[in-house]
Amino acid sequence: MIPIIPGIIPFGAVMGSVSSEVGLSFFQTVMMNMLVFAGASQLAAVDLMKMETPVIIVLVTGLIINLRFLLYSAAYSPVMQKSRLLSRVFNSYFLTDQSYAVMSANEHRFNSNDEKIQFYLGAAVCMFIVWQISVIAGFIFGNFAPKSWALEYAIPLSFVCLLIPSLKNNKYVTVALFSAVTAVILKPMPYNLGLITTATLSILLGIYLSRKKRVI
Repeated sequence: MIPIIPGIIPFGAVMGSVSSEVGLSFFQTVMMNMLVFAGASQLAAVDLMKMETPVIIVLVTGLIINLRFLLYSAAYSPVMQKSRLLSRVFNSYFLTDQSYAVMSANEHRFNSNDEKIQFYLGAAVCMFIVWQISVIAGFIFGNFAPKSWALEYAIPLSFVCLLIPSLKNNKYVTVALFSAVTAVILKPMPYNLGLITTATLSILLGIYLSRKKRVI
């Protein structure tokens, strides 16, 4: 997790700082952090709150952004198949882009599912602790880095670092390019609906390409 943490800290600081700016209390910020625990959807939700967007749009945006976790869960489910229900629930709570990416990259190193689960939990708990501390620090101290450092770029860059290794074949590249172009085209849509539309269309494209028998 060491290469990933430097991108998490400014991400969390921005999240905490923005939460304070829009008027969320410390308790509300911590509870959102604990209950949602998904940085991208949290940041989008707070941004929409700032624009006094209808609650339903805020909720739908968060749910659409987090749909990717269904795919992560499906990919990870064989490892957890024989685990207890409580263990599966516990693991699902800690699921993040970063912990899943680290698990996927190192899965081949382990001989049993128990070893994989232990490794995953180590990465996931590390991610959880760093995220919580970063958001709280950002709420209390603001975005403590000078603006000239432009650390807010660490947020998209951290996701780019996770994206690049996943572009394993033409299907992945096609969906990634389609998502990028569509997101830019639909950016002017109100209430962040461009993001929701882009995510939905990209998921549908991914499903379509996955079902095709011919590999492109």
